[in-house]
Amino acid sequence: MFNSKKIKAAGCIALAVLLGGCGPEQSVQQSDQAPDTISASPVTDSPAITEPKSAATGPVAVNDSLSLEPTLDAAPPSFTDTDSEESVDDILAELNAIKLEGESDNPLIDPDKVMALMSEGNALISNGNADAALAKYNEALKFAENGEDPEVFYNMGIAYKVKGEIDKAAAEYERALELAPKYAEALNNLGNIRKDQKQYDEAIRCLELSIEVFPDNPNTYNNLGTVFAMKGNVNKAAVYFTKAVRLQPSYIDARQNLGLAYQQQGRLDVAEKEFSEALQMTMGMKLREEKRLEAARVMVDQAKKPGSPLTFEQRNRAGGELDAAEQASRMVNAKYQRSLKLLQNVRARR
Repeated sequence: MFNSKKIKAAGCIALAVLLGGCGPEQSVQQSDQAPDTISASPVTDSPAITEPKSAATGPVAVNDSLSLEPTLDAAPPSFTDTDSEESVDDILAELNAIKLEGESDNPLIDPDKVMALMSEGNALISNGNADAALAKYNEALKFAENGEDPEVFYNMGIAYKVKGEIDKAAAEYERALELAPKYAEALNNLGNIRKDQKQYDEAIRCLELSIEVFPDNPNTYNNLGTVFAMKGNVNKAAVYFTKAVRLQPSYIDARQNLGLAYQQQGRLDVAEKEFSEALQMTMGMKLREEKRLEAARVMVDQAKKPGSPLTFEQRNRAGGELDAAEQASRMVNAKYQRSLKLLQNVRARR
């Protein structure tokens, strides 16, 4: 599956959350003196887990069967030396040596093993251990047909991006696209990397191809709008930010970016409206995350007490939930502070 419409079972263990929904924001906080900037949030940088792919077995050609009935004019059987006779073992060995069409040279091919190792790698990325995740992905390739799998390459790209090794990340996305040219998520993530490298035309090409495959992904529209804004084409940027907001009205980054585009166009009234709505949304998100954080702290306290009423699984999960809640709370608070600042700035200019 190379389309974000399908839910990735374990992977976006999901980091759809990790690098963009789950990951660090790429928006830049500006000082009061500096102009506000468009922010990109590659929310789709998340591992993708798909159903295991079985090695395709092509049709086996069947030869016409040989007739064992002697013809009337058949010559009498001739006897041969024992040295030239084939034993049953010889015949079986010859049959085993025949490679059927579609049969692989690699006896280790195991799609279920590939999927299991990818799931382990995704969990490691979620915990911030990209190096260990890469080890799992490389191990998964040993069980993939011909040592290649677009999902594994895609996840390796995410791991390298987490490590800050952008060139290696791009190379892995390109390997995934060689096997699956219509891999929408890989196209989106590669487009983001080209944007960061200021290769704007290549970024636009990748993102537009991603939209052709998956036209309902608001993240890609936001990313494409960001590229046009960086090129100085604010009008076209506003078009794509608008599409992102229409597809997902609660998309805070896209709504903030749309407000900034309106502000640069001199349309301060509609810019203020977008910033105001973004602020209201982030306030609600902030309250929800504060409650989640408090619940996680209570769980950790209970897990530490002797005779805790929590199950063994809940105690083991308590620490991880607290870390996740703290990270989410920081991210939402940053969005809230940015929305507040943008709204104050546009009101000061009216």
